[in-house]
This record gives sequence, structure tokens and C-alpha cells, in this order.
Amino acid sequence: MNRPSTTEQPPRLRAIAIGLALTAFIGFAVPYNEFLVKGTQLALSSCTPVAILLLFVCVAIVNPLLRLARRSWALSRGELLVVFAMAMVATAVPTRGVTGMLLSMITGPHYYASPENQWAQLVLPHIPSWQIVAGGAELRHFYEGLPRGVAADWSVWLAPLFWWGLFFVALWVVTLCLVSVLRRQWVERERLAFPVIQMPLAMVEGAEGRVVPPFFRNRLMWAGFAIPLVLLSLEALGNYFPAFPAPFQKMWVLETLRGAVKIPVRLNPMMLGFAYLVDVRLSLSLWVFYLLFAFTQGWFVLVGLTSGEWLGYWTLRDAVGPIFAHQSMGAMIVFVACGLWVARAHLADVARSAWRGEPAAATGELMSHRRAVLGVLAGGFFMTAWLARTGIPLWLAPVVVLAAFVIFVSLTRAMVDGGLAVVVPAMVPLGFVLSGFGTDALGATGVVALAFTMVWAGDMLMIMMPPCAHAARIASDLPAGRGRIVVGALLAMLCAYVVSAAVTIALGYANGAADMDQQYFNAFPQYPGRVAALKLANPSGANAAGWGWTGLGAGIMAALTFATYRFPWWPLHPLGYMVSPVWIMRHLWFPFLVAWLVKTIVMKTGGIEAYRRSRWLFYGVILGQIVTAGLWLVIDLLTGTTGNQLQVY
Repeated sequence: MNRPSTTEQPPRLRAIAIGLALTAFIGFAVPYNEFLVKGTQLALSSCTPVAILLLFVCVAIVNPLLRLARRSWALSRGELLVVFAMAMVATAVPTRGVTGMLLSMITGPHYYASPENQWAQLVLPHIPSWQIVAGGAELRHFYEGLPRGVAADWSVWLAPLFWWGLFFVALWVVTLCLVSVLRRQWVERERLAFPVIQMPLAMVEGAEGRVVPPFFRNRLMWAGFAIPLVLLSLEALGNYFPAFPAPFQKMWVLETLRGAVKIPVRLNPMMLGFAYLVDVRLSLSLWVFYLLFAFTQGWFVLVGLTSGEWLGYWTLRDAVGPIFAHQSMGAMIVFVACGLWVARAHLADVARSAWRGEPAAATGELMSHRRAVLGVLAGGFFMTAWLARTGIPLWLAPVVVLAAFVIFVSLTRAMVDGGLAVVVPAMVPLGFVLSGFGTDALGATGVVALAFTMVWAGDMLMIMMPPCAHAARIASDLPAGRGRIVVGALLAMLCAYVVSAAVTIALGYANGAADMDQQYFNAFPQYPGRVAALKLANPSGANAAGWGWTGLGAGIMAALTFATYRFPWWPLHPLGYMVSPVWIMRHLWFPFLVAWLVKTIVMKTGGIEAYRRSRWLFYGVILGQIVTAGLWLVIDLLTGTTGNQLQVY
């Protein structure tokens, strides 16, 4: 870990002002790109590539120009870190993070209700009026575009955006407070790798010394940078001129067991770069467990061991998907429980500090432990009460919240320890509660209310906890003023929420949301209604088989965890088992295999020093892919080209 210099000054308040400016830019640019330009989606994963791109612009272009104009104008290393942290959390709000999912699902029930789906009778009576946008002319204008000469009535959006905004603020407060509690355990005691931000931290190192920071004077970094620059540019040119090869679009599929096992093979340079920064035991575990899952899944299909459950969207489906989704959920529960057990001494220190009321300055944390603990409790209570107000039974609402945070913590740990720059769960709270307790326990209103949890805990390509955990790790490199990270993060979240919601609504009025994006404004808006209507038409009780598979997954995870801590020679990390069924591993297992192989050879032949030198090559690979994608996005804007989406993962 980079230790903060004792002579380095704490970041000034101007860093928060600059961070807010970038936050507003992100809130505007991300929906504009995804809905109109349809270029490369740099805000579609919790590793926040767009924030890394903006940090590159600040460090490589803006800061040197400021330093040349007047030395005092240049941002210090600490200020750059605050700006970067704010950009990371802001990226988790537009489109897939919050506002895109929210605006699609709170407008869908009325707009897509029809005599055929009977939502007017089955679903709409159970939805509180303040939770969704009312039907009528304004809703049609949003989906179909404003008629000429007609002004938009923005008042119809105020109530649902306000009440949902309160829920998200509570969610963000719990998230920030939780990562504040866990920061010392993860950063200082367990010394997790945080692969996603190793390269950004290296980029700002020494930024105050010279016009060109040391990072950009490393030849090995530029060699790595050139690899994705060439490959992605060929792909981009292929979208302009079909004669050019498109290497990133190539995927090979290995088939065996009479076609029951299909294993995709694709090498993504950026994912390879992140994987190289991970401990070799973790990288080995990730690809080994994925292959074990692929063969087990195929064998289940061949022998007819299938599941008839349908647990909604974003929980594994098909013939055997729910079986492995349950196992993964059981694994996540044990994973979080074991993590809390390992951290028990630290958590006891937190409890004592909270009881004594020690200030943040005394603990060196983002906030005082008392404030963090109270934030978790108060925010969790508000989320529970809010969900109960929507119709989820009061005794089940805490289960939904706890299930969500088990998943959030598991995915965050997979990213900050396992280097999975893109990660999603195999099961979401909707599926867990539907299977574990059944529609009979929920009642009709509860089923409809539970379906709307997909707004904030459905598609989890972008969730808030990983950026907050990275912000907490960044705060560890600040000599003082760590609390400004928290203030900046909260302001960035609120700013991004307001700006991105306003921009998305304005784009809908101007262009017709239904024509902007089929996924966001045709598929997603219908998800809650479809789930609720189907489950209400086919009520069910708790699924005992599902609990059995969950217990099996928990047992396997417990055994793997025991072996990891008990036997130093044990080669496989339990994290690999937990994430093996998720769909994204089809794209990531091969980069982890290659990274494991290369890193093993480097470590055995050259030792730790050879690995430290070689990291610069992979820093360049990561940065090169992000910057090249951003460069072509600018070119697309200048040329008026749409749909030129380059591979990010």
C-alpha cells in the first residue's frame, strides 16, 4: 500500500468543487452516450472505466497545463484522489446504476399495461401511487416524444423521484458507513489487493513533482498501452469500414459431452490486466472453478437433473440455472459470515470505539465509528420501513435488505480481492425470497412490491458498494482530511442522481424513450409487471428443494473456507466457487487462466522483483483499452457515428 507522505497537505475544498463538476458531466454524458450516441459503454461495470478515463485526462493533460501556467494551480496528489473517488461513485448512478433502471421501471406499469397482460387488474391496484409515474399524456410524451408546440409537465416526476431518492440515499448511507467500518480490516489487516485501482494510484504517484508524472515516463507501460490501442482501433475501424479485421469480436467455443458443455474462449486485454494483479491462488481458483461448473452443469443436463423454478429476471434460469443459483447464494451467505468471523477482533474494536464516541481523527477512519454504526442501523431501518410501506410484509422486509447486502458485500469482495472488474450474482433478492418463502407468505401486494426490488437489486453490473470500497482504499492514501472523501461521495451521488434523471427524462421527451433504447425502455419497464403477474397467476409456497441446494452450496463453501485457512498448501480459494455460475465468468475465465500462467512463470523465473517490473506492462494494457475506447467515442461524436460499441469486457 502506498503510504501517504507526512509532508503532503490535505486536499483542499476545491477538489470537491472540481469533483462535482465532473459528476455533473458524468450525469449528462453517460445517458447521452448510451441512449443517443450508442457508443462504447464506459459506465456499465462497477470498476467505473469512465472515472479512470477522466482521471487520465486530469493527470496527463489538464494538470500539466495548469502546472505550466502557474504551479499553484495544479492539483495535488490528494486532490486528484478526491476527484477520482467522487467520479467513481458518481459513475454508479446514471443508466444501469440507478436512474436508467429507476426511470424504466416506474414508467413501465402504466405505459405497457394492456388488456392482454391484465396488469390493470392484477398489478396496478397493488402499487402505491407515489412509487410510479401515473399514466396519461405525460407518460406517452416521454415514451413517444413531445408533440410539436407542447410543453413538458415535469411535475408528474417529482413524487416518485423524491420517494425513490430517499430510499437510495438510505442505501448509499448504509453502503458508505459499512465500507468505513470495514476499511481497516480490508486495507490494513487483510491487505486486499484492490486490483482495479492499482493502476490509477500508480498514475497519480509523483504527480506533484514534475510536469510529466513518472507513470507516463515508463516505457513498459506505453508498450502495454499500444496493444489495446491497435486492437480496439482495428475493431472501431471495422465498424466504419467493414474490410478491417475486428479481433475483439472473435470468440471460440469449445464443445464436449455431446454439446452439453460449451465453453467460450475470448481474451480481453483489460480483463487480463486486472487478472495479472491478483494473487495466483485466486486467479487459479477463478478459472478452475468455472470449468468445474461448466462440466457439472453439462452433466446435470445429460442426466436430467433439472429445476422447474422461474425466479424472475437476473437469477439464473434455463433447465439447471436455479440449482446453481441457490448454491451460489448459500456460498455468499457463508462467505460473508466467515468474513465477519475473521474480522471479529476488528469489529470488537469498532464497537468499543463507537461506545466511547471516539472522533474520526482519533481512529483515522472516514468517519467516527459511532457515526458509521448509527448510519448502518438508521439507514437499514429506513430501507426496511420503506419496503414495508410499499407492501412487503414487515417481517420479510429485513430479509430482503440483508439478502441484498450479503450480495453487495460478496460482489465487492470479489472485485477488491479477486480482481473481477465486472461481476454479477447468480441470484438476486427477488429470486431468493420468492423461492425461500413463496408467494403465499408475501401476499398479492407483497409480490408486486418485491418485483420492484429489481430497480435497486436486480441487474448488478453497476452497484454502489465497489466504488465506495475503492474510495475508502483511496482515503487510506490521504495524510489528512479523509472525511472529505465521504462528503464528496455523498454530494457526487446526489448530483449524479438529479442530473442523470433530468437528462434522461429530457432525452425521452425530445426523442421518444421507446425509440432510444429497446432494453431500457421496452424490456426493463415490463420486468416488474411480468414477474408480478406470472407469480400471482401461479402462487406457490416455499421451495424445500431450493433450500436444500442453498444448504449444499453453504456446506461446500464452508469446507473450502476451512481448507483455505487450515491447510497452507490448499491451492483453491473459495471465492472461485462462489462466482463460478455467474454468466460473466464465461468471458473472464480465459483471461484469468492466461494471467495465472504468465504470472506463475514470471514469479518462478524472476521472483517478486520481476513481477513488480512486469506490472507496468499490464497497467498500460488496462489504461490503453479505456483510453482508446474514450478516444473513439470522441471520434464518433465528431463524425456523427452511432452504434460503434467497442468491447470493454
